[in-house]
This record gives sequence, structure tokens and C-alpha cells, in this order.
Amino acid sequence: MSKEQEKFNAKYSNEKEIDITCLTVRDCPRLTTDDYSLIKLTSLKSLTIINCSQFNKIFNLSLFPKLESLTIIECSTLTKFDYSSVRLTNLEISDCFQLNQITGFSKLPKLENLSVRNCPKLTKLDCSSTKTLIELEVSDLEELNCSNTSIDELSLNLCPNITKLTCLNNKKLNKLDLSNCSKLVFLDCTGSKLTSVDLSYCPESIKVEPSDQKRLIITRKIENFKNILIVGRTGGGKSALANVLTDTGNFKESAYAVSKTINAQKIDFNWNGKNFRVVDTIGVEHTKLSIEKTLFKIAEGILLMPEGINHILYM
Repeated sequence: MSKEQEKFNAKYSNEKEIDITCLTVRDCPRLTTDDYSLIKLTSLKSLTIINCSQFNKIFNLSLFPKLESLTIIECSTLTKFDYSSVRLTNLEISDCFQLNQITGFSKLPKLENLSVRNCPKLTKLDCSSTKTLIELEVSDLEELNCSNTSIDELSLNLCPNITKLTCLNNKKLNKLDLSNCSKLVFLDCTGSKLTSVDLSYCPESIKVEPSDQKRLIITRKIENFKNILIVGRTGGGKSALANVLTDTGNFKESAYAVSKTINAQKIDFNWNGKNFRVVDTIGVEHTKLSIEKTLFKIAEGILLMPEGINHILYM
């Protein structure tokens, strides 16, 4: 047991309940679920566990009846996630290199945000029972079923090896970006309200059956494309510049410390007979996101340009 753990136990061992709402456990190689020092944290709302090498399974989440956010990062022996939590709304798992299974979404009835990144052994994910899900971030998948969710935008550009995508009956899904998914062989979006689908580097055999033919825009590969990437600090005028370049008002602008752009945005346009694509990335120093997650979203923006970057504009 570490000295820090001994101090914690000595201070709180006689307490029936510890009134802590937010806790980060970092670099504790001996932390396991057999460690009962956390069971008194019944007021806990946010729990983050980082780089705990012996943490091979999750605590019984019913021990934390108020838990709303759970983040697991760099836990190298964690292999699966299948747990129940009636109040959990945010689940983030990243850099867990042995993780190969996430199930039990039906036991997370209030889950709204799911992020699973850089877990290379996790190749299949089925979150189709999560009707409350509004934001999904994934990487490295080969198969995904996100049917019957409430997501409105989905980008799978960090899943270049994905072969199968099922997103049935997603009534709020309007934008789908598969431009970096050259190995895709199966796509079914029946019942979704798509208005924009990017299939730039998908096989020609991939088809989308629109619910409203007049509204759906399908992008296929365009030759001789010039890509412009805009990066910079939040409030520095990135999105305003993107609107000027494209002669639109489609990019969200912010003069404050919290970025209006929460996902990379892109628009294709033609100027003087040449094809251009502008990608506006999330603002650096976005106060609601960690540095790691901000970099992940910038990487997503870069992958919106499979042809490569021609120009980078710093704001």
C-alpha cells in the first residue's frame, strides 16, 4: 500500500461517509477493486482513474449512487467494461490497450456522452440500446452499431479499418462523415434523417437510401482538391475566417473562452474553377475539454482531408 493510501485511510477510516464529489486517482500502480478505501464516497459525482496498471476491472458502480461521470485512462490491464449505473451520463475510456469488450449499455439508462479512444483491441462496439446517447467518439473500430440513439453528427475518420456500420432509426442523425473509411463494405442508415453523407474514399458499392431525396447531399471523391486547415485559440477568429472564405455563415463563431466549435466543421466550395475544402478545428484552450480530448478533435479535423493539407492558417 502506498504512503498516500495509508494517509487517506488513516484520515478517513472512522468516517461513515466522505463528502467528496470529484476525485482523480493518478499513477497508483497498486490500485485494485479489492481496495475498499473508495466505498465511502457515496457523494461522488465524477471519478477519473489514470495510469493505474493493476486496475483490471471497474469498481462496482452501485457503490457510487450519485456518479455522473467516469473517466478511465491508461489502465493497461483493463480488459472489459460491463457495469450498471443509474445516473452515469458521461463515460470516457482511452489508452487502455488490453480492453477488448464494452457491453451492458442497457444498464446505463442515462448515458449521453460516450468516448472510446485508442483502445486497439476493441474492434467491435454495439451501443444500440442507448437511446439517450447524444455524442459518440470512437477510434480503431472495425464494426459499429449505433442504432436507435440520439446522436446528430457522427464522424468515423479515426476508424480507417471499419468494415460495417449500422445506424438504423437514428431520428436525429443528420451528418455522417465516412470520408476516411476506404474499407467499408456495409452501411445501413435506414430510418435516419440524414442531410449530409461524405463517402469520399468509400467504395462505389456503398450506397445510402435517403428518407428525403431532395435534402440529402452525398459527397464522393473530387479530384484536384485544395485543403485549407484553420487552427488557433478559442475566440481568435477561426470560424469567422472560415465563414469569409466560404461566403457562408455555417461556421459557429465565439468571442469567449469556451469554443462554439465542439467538433471539426468542413465545407467544400468552388472558387475561380478550383475546388477547395475548409476545415475549422476546435479552438485550443477550450475550457470545457482536456488537452488530450482537444488534440483528439483536432486530429479528427485533419482526417477530414484524406488528400492531405495544402494550406494551414493559424489564428
